[in-house]
Amino acid sequence: MAGALKKYAFINAKLRGRISKILSDEVFDRLAKASSLDSALDILRDTNFAQLQEIYSSTGDLKKGELELLKKEIELYVDIKQYVYKGSIEFINALLYQFEIENLKNAIRVFFNRKIRNRSSDPNIHYILYEPVIHKIPIDIIINANHFDEVAGVCIGTPYEPIIKKYSETVVSQGSLFRMEAAFDHFYYSNLIAAAAKLDKKDRDIVYRLTGVEIDLQNIDWLIRLKNFYNMPLDAVLAMLIPGGFTLSQAVISELYKAQNVSGILQNFVKGKYPGLTALLSSQTADSQSRLLLIDRILEEIMKQEVHRILAGEPFTIGIILAYFILKRNELKKIRTILNAKKYNLQQQRIESMI
Repeated sequence: MAGALKKYAFINAKLRGRISKILSDEVFDRLAKASSLDSALDILRDTNFAQLQEIYSSTGDLKKGELELLKKEIELYVDIKQYVYKGSIEFINALLYQFEIENLKNAIRVFFNRKIRNRSSDPNIHYILYEPVIHKIPIDIIINANHFDEVAGVCIGTPYEPIIKKYSETVVSQGSLFRMEAAFDHFYYSNLIAAAAKLDKKDRDIVYRLTGVEIDLQNIDWLIRLKNFYNMPLDAVLAMLIPGGFTLSQAVISELYKAQNVSGILQNFVKGKYPGLTALLSSQTADSQSRLLLIDRILEEIMKQEVHRILAGEPFTIGIILAYFILKRNELKKIRTILNAKKYNLQQQRIESMI
């Protein structure tokens, strides 16, 4: 206990103070009900996100504000590293890979759409960071590359070079980046789990539990795409999925992929661990995509409950760091979702269903 106290007492107090400042449901309700994008930004003017209103007022460009949100999210991880004990730094660095990977994906998408699909413009270019996150990758060269050999060449010495080389021909022949991007995600989670394996048992178990729920969410997203858009056979789908899920084993995923009624399959998993979610299972869905989206919603609720369980439980563990990152990520995601919805004049009811 003394070791845990020494490791986490300071960061626990600091992060609980920061968590108390995360935007409340009441604020998000006001944002969803705002009459326009300008009105929503006015609400944020009185919060820690006042910079968004300032950027939009001076440029009229919401995407620049979104890029600032991304930079702020990365800064959270970098900032926390100075307050944690040495043994946690490697794990936080492993978490930072998610931002570098997503940035690399966006840059490759711009290159792919320009050279392979012959598209003159790409919305992904608005979300690209040119500053290094972990590795010094010349993102501008990737964006302006003429072939995948150039892309792989500027990634020499990073974990991404062999992935790009392995899947570049598949990407070109299939006209899709999916397999390459899936390989990037596989690397992220395997690297994260490897970093978690070096932690103390209590911390390690917490990481495996929360990371397992995230893997479930990622696998469900892929399941929806592979079944509905690629019509991929089950054995190929199972080979693509990320191992290490918390709630959904491969056997359960197989049943979900083939089932007409997912409620019965999920009942045994949800009833015992999360009885408060059984009401969601009574939802009637008319098609396979809606059924899989229902599972996705249930897993999101499971993640919320896991975070609340951490905050109410043993304070001196790595769980407080993970809970903070998850809560901040959700806060930023909600803000981005609402502002974009306001930009495109979506109805309040639609916005509320999205957050």
